[in-house]
Amino acid sequence: MTVPLTLIKRRLVVLLLFSLIASFTIMGRVFWIQLVRSDELKARAQDQWTMDVPVEPQRGTIYDRNNNPLAISATVDTVMASPPDIIDVEKTATLLSSALNLNKEELVQTITDAKARKRATIYIKRKITDEESEAVRKLNLKGIYFTKENKRFYPERNLASHILGFTGIDSQGLDGAELIYDKYLKGVPGRIVAETDAMSRKLPFGVERYIPPEDGYNLQLTIDKVIQHIAERELEKAIAEHKAKRGTIIVMDPRTGEILALANKPDYDPNNYAKYTPKLWRNPAVSDVYEPGSTFKIVTASAGLEENVVHPEDKFFDPGYAIVAGVRIGCWYHGGHGSQTFIQVVENSCNPGFVSVVQKLGKERFIKYIKGFGFGQTTGIDLPGEAGGLFDPSKIGPVELATISFGQGISVTPIQLITALSAIANDGKMVQPHVARAILDKNGKVIHEFGVTPVRQVISYETAQEMKKILESVVTNGTGGRGKIEGFRVAGKTGTAEKYAAGKYVASYEGFVPADDPKLAALVIIDEPSAGIIYGGQIAGPVFQRVMSDTLNYLGIKPEIPQKQDNVSVKVPDVRNLFVEDAKKILQKEGLAVRVEGEGYVVSSQVPMPGAEVNKNSTVILKVTNSRTNKDPVVIPDLKGRTVKESTDILNAIGLNIDISGSGFAQKQNPPPGIEVGLGTTVKVEFDQKP
Repeated sequence: MTVPLTLIKRRLVVLLLFSLIASFTIMGRVFWIQLVRSDELKARAQDQWTMDVPVEPQRGTIYDRNNNPLAISATVDTVMASPPDIIDVEKTATLLSSALNLNKEELVQTITDAKARKRATIYIKRKITDEESEAVRKLNLKGIYFTKENKRFYPERNLASHILGFTGIDSQGLDGAELIYDKYLKGVPGRIVAETDAMSRKLPFGVERYIPPEDGYNLQLTIDKVIQHIAERELEKAIAEHKAKRGTIIVMDPRTGEILALANKPDYDPNNYAKYTPKLWRNPAVSDVYEPGSTFKIVTASAGLEENVVHPEDKFFDPGYAIVAGVRIGCWYHGGHGSQTFIQVVENSCNPGFVSVVQKLGKERFIKYIKGFGFGQTTGIDLPGEAGGLFDPSKIGPVELATISFGQGISVTPIQLITALSAIANDGKMVQPHVARAILDKNGKVIHEFGVTPVRQVISYETAQEMKKILESVVTNGTGGRGKIEGFRVAGKTGTAEKYAAGKYVASYEGFVPADDPKLAALVIIDEPSAGIIYGGQIAGPVFQRVMSDTLNYLGIKPEIPQKQDNVSVKVPDVRNLFVEDAKKILQKEGLAVRVEGEGYVVSSQVPMPGAEVNKNSTVILKVTNSRTNKDPVVIPDLKGRTVKESTDILNAIGLNIDISGSGFAQKQNPPPGIEVGLGTTVKVEFDQKP
């Protein structure tokens, strides 16, 4: 039977259509694979037949301003595994766990999972010690090999830890300058690419390609390692001496905003940061707020002078308090300072005097200067976690306005306060504080320099000069006397702020040197001293003096006040067995300088010896002790403002008894100071809670 021609033609048409459809389908599939998904499939194929091992770049070194290394990277071994090449997982894990101090069960699970997923490489332990590396090499295990990585080291350990910060396991910056300047320091990773078989095993004669990493740039900081050492040393001593909770010191160049030292105690070792509580990683100098107390009075005084609501010789009368909106605001000095000029108001840190100034200024003008000096906003310092302080103008009423005038009711950060003080020192011009000085390449060439960043003119040049004179007077004649530095004109301001927790205080001292041409500004904060003394002038003042004196000497800044050459000789009085304060008065009356060594209230010995002929202005060294004196008669010391414990220790040390009335701080005593009495005399002392 023959097939009709029409049927054959139909079959041919159907076959042709089917062939065309199949062809277009195949062409579409080829187009989809070759063009649309080519990159994806190529990458997947490469993953299957290549092994890609990252090569970490060398992280840049961090130097101080004199190119002393503070953070360096060293090449160390990292143990890696090729799971497909490991035959006996149990044995390999047992040996490795012993050599590397790892958990055996976890290691077995890790390798087993990697083999199941056909992973070409995995990390076993990264950045190991030389001892661990040697132990693994001796095992000579199949499928285990090494790669090189960089580990961060901080050769000065705790020094400047809150500035430097630290890095993570991948050498990424996690805190401090390491975090802020990570993009400069980290570099660009390299790679080792090798061909593998279907089981992800490295081909013996396969192609291997090495793409070298690009090392990171180096960072030069404004910090001076020596000044940082000085600040940390003195801060540790002060915290121990006054049994304080913690402390902060910042040393800054007021003209440029460069931070020369920033110290917080307690601190941590960034080499082993994980061993410390995260609370210690926090940088209190930029991240924590506190009520500044009387150190904030520099803002009130500057605003009053700038707005001409007060002048240096204006008269004030302090009865010991001020009444604001029916609220009595007391002066720290019981009974008040009486009649005084505005200069004396600042010298005496008289609260009612500052209340009077701010009432003349008014809320709007005062707020303008608070904001102008940078409070209520961040300074922009190049360190992470900076706080802006606590300042809400909408919640300021008459009483709040009055208390803010002397530093209560507003919270600031230490970096804000030192920046505000530096604006006065810098002729009224505020500059942004910073810790980075320059970015350097591996040859030391400057890639980028961080210069001075002006912020604003806060007060006029004339007002700044007036404030310099007034703050110098605070040191010369007022509460800042413990900050004096021999041969230098010093400007300073003390602060003693009571915290909301009863009986806890923050003692502080801020200042700059030389007063007429400031080159250094510093802020010292001692938080919660508990050894009896609470005042900023007595606690933080000597710390400021020692830090600045040693820094000036280290920088080679010569004294600007020449020492008087006085050939007039005097006989050194006998001050042994006397109360140390009385001994100092006697020597100073004779024109002699005094240096006290040791701890205690009674002079046990002196150099030069009594009767020695010395020139005026010579220094007499007094060695003090807590041993009881046998001097009879003794002179009644002035106990005003001292605690019960201090008063008792002083009187007992010089052979007198005490009759205590009340608690807190000494206000009255009988017999009065300066009278000679016999050993064993009882002194009646009245105490009050208000200092």
